[in-house]
Amino acid sequence: MKTRVYPPEFFRLCVAALLFFFSFNLVIPELPNMLRELGGAKYLGWIIPAFSISALIARPLSGWVTDNIGRKTTLMIGCAFCITAGIFYPLIGSVIGFLLVRVVHGFSTGFTPTGFTAYTADIVPASHRGRAMGWQGLFNNAGTSLGYGLGALIALHFGRDMMFATSALFAIVAVVIFYTLPETLSKDRKKIKPKLQWRRMIYTPTWRPGILMLLVCISLGSVLTIMPDYTVSLGYANKGLYLTIYISFSLLFRLLSGKISDSLGRAWSTAIGTGVQVLAMGVLITAYGPYFFYISAVLYGIGQGFNAPSLFAWAGDLGGIENRGKSISTLFISLELGIIVGGLLSGYLIAQWGGTYNDVFLMNGIAFGMAFIFSIFFIKYPSSKGAV
Repeated sequence: MKTRVYPPEFFRLCVAALLFFFSFNLVIPELPNMLRELGGAKYLGWIIPAFSISALIARPLSGWVTDNIGRKTTLMIGCAFCITAGIFYPLIGSVIGFLLVRVVHGFSTGFTPTGFTAYTADIVPASHRGRAMGWQGLFNNAGTSLGYGLGALIALHFGRDMMFATSALFAIVAVVIFYTLPETLSKDRKKIKPKLQWRRMIYTPTWRPGILMLLVCISLGSVLTIMPDYTVSLGYANKGLYLTIYISFSLLFRLLSGKISDSLGRAWSTAIGTGVQVLAMGVLITAYGPYFFYISAVLYGIGQGFNAPSLFAWAGDLGGIENRGKSISTLFISLELGIIVGGLLSGYLIAQWGGTYNDVFLMNGIAFGMAFIFSIFFIKYPSSKGAV
């Protein structure tokens, strides 16, 4: 009997992941105003790093839980943090309380994405893993986009407390769906009781996709930090215009990139993605009108659509069933580090060091160029531990 490439559990997993990302991102548009009302305007720059740092701390532990206790446990722990945050946001009365809840909320992204990425790699064969990661990214980004779009509307028409309650409710629904999934970690593996040793929570064979993820996410962190202000400086009222365009084209190209990743190799896909993103930054630096802005956003999204599915599939290839959670969590550590470094560097470059937006775009272009060179190197000198 022929094995199904995408079993029913895969699409249930994707729907639950969509609900998780919807829950997580629903609250983000309202957080700056909430922090201002608490008297913490000078801490606005910490809204993203606060959860990124806690997610970074959680990544190694999530990999250990995924490989030794179960994929489902990791999925539900992350949702539990989302539910907890949704309950406590309305109770906040101070800046310190706000930042603490952001830290708690960040632990959710430290756990659940590790779990569902490992789960996908378990149930989908390696020959279709890139495409599967593309589908998963499609659902994840759909949840993110819907969350951004509807969060402010819910708060406007029904109040901020209703927005937080809705966030918690959707996280609960995600938990229920995750709970119905069969566990993919073998019973024999779960019977082993290894010691919790932090030094063994990093999976070093993942260094190839890890270094590419770090370089790619330096740009992502800087784009999330400065692009809203840059967009306004060009005369656009919609601060999220660049992000909306790039996310849309990222979604369109994920499935195509997954096929290329599965047929030609992971490094071929990242070479295409990072090469296109070098062009995206070059277009921004030489921009002379609105069309350059749009073209850059499209190119950036195409590149992201090639990079993300391939890197996660690559980590899934390298880990095998025994170390898959650890391998994926190690890749996520690179992601968080890149976002933190990119956000901080771009912020300091503009606010403290007298730099310009073009200086930030040049920094991003250099990072993408280095990632492109590494990709070509990995194509020429493939690793015996994973597909190129």
